[in-house]
Amino acid sequence: MKLKPSFKILVIVCLLGLFFLWAFLLNASYLNLKNYWLVLFILYLIGNFTLYKIGEKYPRFTTVTRFMIIGVLNTLVDLGTLSLLIYFSGLTTGWYYTLFKSLTFSLALANSYIFNNYFSFQHPDEKGKFFVKMAKFLAVSLGAFLINITVASGLNHFNFLNLEPGNWGILAALLASLLGIVINFVGYKFWVFRK
Repeated sequence: MKLKPSFKILVIVCLLGLFFLWAFLLNASYLNLKNYWLVLFILYLIGNFTLYKIGEKYPRFTTVTRFMIIGVLNTLVDLGTLSLLIYFSGLTTGWYYTLFKSLTFSLALANSYIFNNYFSFQHPDEKGKFFVKMAKFLAVSLGAFLINITVASGLNHFNFLNLEPGNWGILAALLASLLGIVINFVGYKFWVFRK
């Protein structure tokens, strides 16, 4: 059985997402999420395949649904890696948190370029245009990065829900990531990967 290239990429995305979801759950004791890991894994897979099928059935929404799939993966890469760093280092605040968040955002950024370029926007690199597209991508991403880090670090500093510091740090990063997703889609769709 021959699979479409986009479906093969979806399978890779799902496998990566499951790993980073597991990593996220290592340190996510709030809301008892660890107890529901199997349900979360299944919901993640169902969500991805449902969005993919919607995009296939309604071509007008293909870009949006694929961007959503990659956006969730980017968030899981960011939060899962941050959770691993916090879990294994035990460091949850101060400049360590900002350093960790910067590293995890950078990893999610590399993931974003690869999968958005070839899966979401299906905009293969044109000869001689790679550096122009990469510069635009980095400009949009840098703006989102600065907003993401500022919002996450600011929220982490003011733990107004009185959660355990490591858990509050992950929640602060999640909220900042949601804002970053919106900023990135608009910039990528209308400037970086515009056809």
